[in-house]
Amino acid sequence: MKKIVLLLIFFAFCLANAVVNKGPSSFSIVSFAVQNFANNPSTGKPWADTLSTSIDESNTIVNTFVDQISSIYPNTYFPTPIKFHNAQVTKSVLTSNISDNYNFVYINTHGNVNFFIAQPYNEYIYNYNKKFGGNTYWAMIKACLVFKNGEANQDPWFNGVHSIIGYSSLSWGYQRYKHYYRCGFLNIGQCSYSRASYYVERDFVTNWIREKQGIWESYKNAVYKWIYKERGIGVEPKIVYRYGYVDGKFFDPWEETFENSIQKPVFKNPGEYTGIGSRWSTMGTPCYSVSCK
Repeated sequence: MKKIVLLLIFFAFCLANAVVNKGPSSFSIVSFAVQNFANNPSTGKPWADTLSTSIDESNTIVNTFVDQISSIYPNTYFPTPIKFHNAQVTKSVLTSNISDNYNFVYINTHGNVNFFIAQPYNEYIYNYNKKFGGNTYWAMIKACLVFKNGEANQDPWFNGVHSIIGYSSLSWGYQRYKHYYRCGFLNIGQCSYSRASYYVERDFVTNWIREKQGIWESYKNAVYKWIYKERGIGVEPKIVYRYGYVDGKFFDPWEETFENSIQKPVFKNPGEYTGIGSRWSTMGTPCYSVSCK
């Protein structure tokens, strides 16, 4: 009898664990990152500053999704991620339906209010050029000021995407280095830890998948941990979203977890949603101009 009870407990545990770890049936990601920009024909020099960490950050978010999903949700179908780098990140590609065929779209480039830039030269993608829809449920735009508070028009980006995460301030990129600080008895020892801007992408995905946090908490916590103290200047990580009722149930996309995510476009037509929403955290003293770097 005791063995039967133990077996029942074991099977109940396995069943519960299987339910807990039942994630999306499929998930796909495409990433776009520009590190070196095309030359200005009149000067022969790059028309935008080099982003030395953008490809590392792009590779990190893709690789972390692969690692986390394969270990936590092995039954989730995960097609080979697609990555576009440098000269491949053209306006024609970014505004085509290529970027609509993947559930998560990651973009890493320069930006400003309501736009980010592409290749080859003098190419700008404004909010009215690109609507995230199709099979895209989430997007991350790693570019400065795209969603600047009080100035950005967020609504045009949405055509079925649940939420977009990015920045309302400048964002920072820096190579890996060691940060030293006093520690131990009477604070006389010296401790250190590594820090790199691509840790934000790594921890965002880990928080969202392994830690089962909502998408906004996952992103905000990752930014808070690795970026906002850098150089003594803060940032404003931001999420923008539409909210309303999906299949009769109220849906707040900023709370959406990976495990319990909605696997379809939402709020494509007027009347399906209540409105446009946004959340952000002011960390430190955010910088809104290159003059305050």
